[in-house]
Parts: sequence; C-alpha cells; structure tokens
Amino acid sequence: GLYGMGGAGKTTLMKRIHNELGTREHSFDLVLWIVVSRDSDINKLMNDISNKLGIEEGFWNRSTQDQRVSKIYDRLKGKKFLLMLDDLWEKLELDTIGVPVQKENSNKSKVMFTTRFEDVCGKMQAQNKFKVECLSEKEAFDLFCKKVGHETLKCHTEIPKLADEMAKECGGLPLALITVGSAMAGVSSFEAWMVAKNNLRSSSWTTSDLKDKVFRILKFSYDKLPDEAHKRCFLYCALYPEDFEIGIDDLIDRWIGEGFLCRDAMSIYDMHIQGKSIIEKLILSCLLEESIDIESFHYLERNNRRIKMHDVIRDMALWLARDEDENKDKVVVQGEVFSISKMDSKRLSVVERISIITATKFSGNYDLPACPNLTTVCFSFHGVFNTSNNLSSANFQSLKRLRVLDLSYTRYIVLLPPEIGELINLEFLNISGTFVSSFPIEFMKLKNLKVFLMDDMKAFDGEVSPLAVIESLEQLKVFRFSRPHGTVQEDISLLEKLESLPKMEELSLQLTGITSMQRLFNSAKLRGCSRRLRLSNYELDTVEMSSLLASMSEMTHLECIHLIMIRSLVDGSSVTEKCHLGKLRQVRIHFCSSITHLTWLRYAPLLEYLVVIYCSSIEHVVKEAKDDEEFGSESKNDNIFTNLKDLCLENMPKLVSIHKRALAFPSLKRIRVTDCPNLRKLPFNSSFASKDNLVAIQGRTNWWDNLEWDDSIIEPLLRPKFQQS
Repeated sequence: GLYGMGGAGKTTLMKRIHNELGTREHSFDLVLWIVVSRDSDINKLMNDISNKLGIEEGFWNRSTQDQRVSKIYDRLKGKKFLLMLDDLWEKLELDTIGVPVQKENSNKSKVMFTTRFEDVCGKMQAQNKFKVECLSEKEAFDLFCKKVGHETLKCHTEIPKLADEMAKECGGLPLALITVGSAMAGVSSFEAWMVAKNNLRSSSWTTSDLKDKVFRILKFSYDKLPDEAHKRCFLYCALYPEDFEIGIDDLIDRWIGEGFLCRDAMSIYDMHIQGKSIIEKLILSCLLEESIDIESFHYLERNNRRIKMHDVIRDMALWLARDEDENKDKVVVQGEVFSISKMDSKRLSVVERISIITATKFSGNYDLPACPNLTTVCFSFHGVFNTSNNLSSANFQSLKRLRVLDLSYTRYIVLLPPEIGELINLEFLNISGTFVSSFPIEFMKLKNLKVFLMDDMKAFDGEVSPLAVIESLEQLKVFRFSRPHGTVQEDISLLEKLESLPKMEELSLQLTGITSMQRLFNSAKLRGCSRRLRLSNYELDTVEMSSLLASMSEMTHLECIHLIMIRSLVDGSSVTEKCHLGKLRQVRIHFCSSITHLTWLRYAPLLEYLVVIYCSSIEHVVKEAKDDEEFGSESKNDNIFTNLKDLCLENMPKLVSIHKRALAFPSLKRIRVTDCPNLRKLPFNSSFASKDNLVAIQGRTNWWDNLEWDDSIIEPLLRPKFQQS
C-alpha cells in the first residue's frame, strides 16, 4: 500500500511503476490498472476489470452478479497477475469482485494500491506499506523551477530567489508545486513575481486548516487564469464525478449551452475552437490532465479525446464554486443529491447546479427539485434500466431559470412530461441514450433551445415523433441524432425540417440509403453544417467511393465519418487532388465488403483515429503513390498519417499492408490488429521503434510471433509494447 496526503504523488509513483513494466520484460502474465475513487462501486470496478480482461460483452451483459464474479475469478485463477488499484478510500474485499485471494493463489500474484489513509493499508492487510512524503526543500525547488522553465528564471537576477520563496510556500506538496510553477511559466517581470509571491504568501497564511491551506495555494493557479471564461469553464468540470473521464466534445457542448463561450457574431465552430483553446490552457496550467487509458481502446465512442481532474483539484474547484464553502448548497454533486429532500425553502433557493453521473442502479423516482434559481441539472445514470420509473414533473413550474438539462443515458426515462414546456429558458437538452419514443406537443414551447442532442435513441412509436417538433425550434444551432433502423422517408423529412431552421450551424446525423445521402449532399446549407456523419445503405445500388469523397470534400466542417454496412460501396473512378478532407479527424468503416483500399486517406492530413472492421476485400490501407495511378504525383508518402493516434484493423482476411514503406507516425499511440492473418509486416522502422511515443500494440500472440521485420532491432524494441488481445 502507498499512502499519503492528496497531491503527494501516490498515483504518479504507481503509474511510473506501471509504465516501467511496459518497457521491460517481467514475470507477470497480466498487469491490470483499475481506478477505484471515492464514488466508485463494486459494479463499476467489475466492469472495468472485465474490460481489461477482454471478457465478451454479450456474456457480461447477460450475466448475474455471481456469474460475473466467477468469470473474473476463472480468468485470473492460475495466472500470475499484478493488480494496481488507484485511490482506495476504504477496505475492498477482493473476493467480492472475483480476484483470487492470496491463500488461493500460489502464483505469487501481487496487489498494489494507493490511498490517503494509513488505516486502509491495515484493513487491506498490506504486507508492506509505504508513506509517500512531501518533497524536501531542494527537491521542491527543483520541481518548481522545472515547471517555471529555465528561460523565465533567467529574465531577472532576483527571480530565482523569489521562486525559492514561492516553492517553500507550497510546503513540498508536488501538486501545489506543479500548479503554481506552471502558473508562473513565462512571467518575466520582476514586479509580477513580487506581486505573485505576496499573493501566494497571504493566501496560505489565512488558515491553519491543512485542507484550506492546500486549496488556497492551488487557488493561486486559478487566479492566474486569463479571464472569467477560463475560470467558469474550469469550475464547471467539478460537476463530473471524481476520476471521471470527460469527453472534450461533450464538455464543450455543455459550455456552449451554459453560455460560457457565447460572444457576439461567434459561430458554433468558433466556440469549439475557443473551448479547445481553454482546455489546452487548463492542461498547461496543470488544472486538468489529458486522460490516456494505457490499456484500453475507445474506438466505438463518439469522441476519443478525454480529460480528467486530479481529485484534489476537483475538491478545490468545488470549494471555489461554493464560494469557499460559504454556500455549500450552491452546487450539489453525486450522492449529495439525496440531501435535497431535507432542504427548506431557504436552502433550496441557494441551489444553482445539480449533477449526478453514475453507473449504479438506483430505485425510486427522481424529482427535479423546486429550486427557483436552478440553472443546470445533469441526471445521467449510465447503465441503469428500470422502466417502472420516470422523470417526475412535479416541480417543473418552479424551474423557470433552468438553462441546461442533461438526461443522457438514463434508461428509465421513456416519456418527457407535458410540463417540460414550462422550461422556457432551456437552451441545452441532452436525451441521448434514453428510451424516449414520443414527445409531448408542449415541447414546441422551448423556443430558446439552442443545443439538442439525441444520439443512440430507440425507435419512435408515439403519436408525436421527436422529429415532428424540430421545425418549431427556431433558435436551434446544434443538433445531433442517431438511432437504429431509420427509414429513408424519415431521413428526408428530417433533412427538410433542418434545412428550414434559420440558425442551424452544426449537424451530426445518421442516414440510411443513397436517397438520404443525396438529399444531404445536394443542400449547400446542410453540407456546411455537417460535422459528423454515420452513413449506411442496405440497398443494392452501387455507391462509388470517389463520388462520396467529392461530396465530403465540400463539407468544410466534417470531422467524423462512419460508413457502415454499405456492401455496394466500390472504389470507383480516380480520386483527384481536388479531394480535400482538411478537417477530418475520425474515420470508421465497418462491413463495407467491396472496397479494396483507403488510399484517399492521404487527403485527410488531420486524421487522428482510424477504425476499419469486417471489410473483407481490403488489401491495402494506403497504396504507395507511385504504384497507384488514381493519385497524382504530388502525393507524398512522408505526409501520410502524421497526426494519427489510434489505428484499429479487425477481421480483414485479404489485408496485406498498411503501407508498403515505413512511415514516420510521429503521433501514433496505439495500434490494434485482430484477425488479419495476411498482414505480416507493420510499416515501422528502427527510428520509430526507438522513440517512446507508442503506448500499445494489441493483437494475437501467434500473429505477433510471425511478423516480419526489415531490421532485427525493431522487434525487441516494440515487444514490451505488445498486449495480447
């Protein structure tokens, strides 16, 4: 057990051990990293372990709790494993989640965990415990200077002395040193350093309470943010649960709904650019961190890039959002939501934001409370399915100020009550993943709705289809919609309604059939709005890839394309260099059995994620330019996949190459190859293999063992990155 105060570096230390194991030979059959956290539960832990062990999803979803425990136990029994549990808050009975306990496991398996509490080490019967101490003054100064930067320290002869004084104010806590040091990076003025030192000293001396002292030191970095937009966006991240991986696109959508990014004459796309810029600034300030799951591929998710908040930073953000705990009822998160029923009218009037995001199954109805100043509600119960419950409408009339309502993936919601029309100031509504199949006619009263998200919906069977009310939403700017088993007639009707909306700027749609596609492609307005498209075609009419690409090239904001079940999609005629997919970042192609290559990806310079599955005729991902008459002489192999981060290739029996020559792949993090028996070479050279960018290569062991390499040094360099899938 590693124990110590929040921000001392426990997770960093354990992650360093994990990463070291990834770069050298070791004796463990399995190394599993699982985040526990304060709000975690047994079901979530078991789901995470199941994902890491590759247990078949269909079996898992059908299984009882006991069957799941047995399945995990069977996978781990007889294996020598290292289980790394991050952020334990209480004793965890390992046998309840299927982990073989020590007396049953003679393979010298190990469990390592981090916790803030020494007594948890005792309750877990840790054979060894190690306290992660704060840094010495010298270590603290060195870390602080590293974050400030050598060039900044040279700007004035007194700055190193001031840096030393500021480092001492951080008390040796690595998290504080990193955040404060990052805030001072690039500050060249001696006077600015003096002011910063005095501010830091005065804030850290105002309390003797250790928690408040740490928060006030960290608040220094918050105070250094450029403007109120950055500050509001940062505090908003605390609405998500501890250790939650926040999808960047989802977060920016919420910021738009809240009005944080709203400026005169700014388009939605400008707001997305501003939102991403704010996120980059928060990451540089060490107030957010990029989340990279070192073992998992998020190929089937809508957005791959995710961020996280350190739990101490999140606690500090909640403290700030609650006016330094002067108004604790102002923001209600997670389990605190159940305290609302005990609040009197005075306390209810303080509540402004409520957020509960969980995978735990709850019972009972969920009333929107009568909070007259409530602006934001997020009830997102991922994985919950209970059709006996529904959204109560008892207090809708008192929620006139509600601006953001997120009910995504709350499966028990099958109806929206007529009273939803009372939410006259609602600007953001997300019902993605719910079982809503019909809308009340009162929905048409939501005249201020600007962002409406309906991904992963079920079939509509009520009197009033959600699509029927779209044309009444005259302020609508962002619309996302996908569902299984749509019809061409419904697609055409929806596209006509969307085209008539005067302020529509961003679309993400799922369309079925050539007729639907042509209707979209023939509209300049809809082409200009399209950001993500999922296209499928169950008809026998031939679709030429070259024709599809010509239309896609006219979509100036297209970032994601998903082609699925277009069995009649063929390569078609030559693709000219007029093909330009300058914004395209994600491509997913599933069950398109007639295309033979994807050489057009040359014209997607920003491509980050590529997933190709069950395309039985593909022989090459990208042909070499000199071998392919379809592509002009100006195409350069060196510029292919320069931004690619994730590559997934599955179930393609004819695939023989990704590219004939080695490519630089300067951004590649992960590659997964499954059931591609004729792919015997990877386009890597010794230069790529010697760099440390790549996190994982996933595949079958027999495939890996039979790969051919141009240089004998490549395989031993990459072998530590290989993971059995």
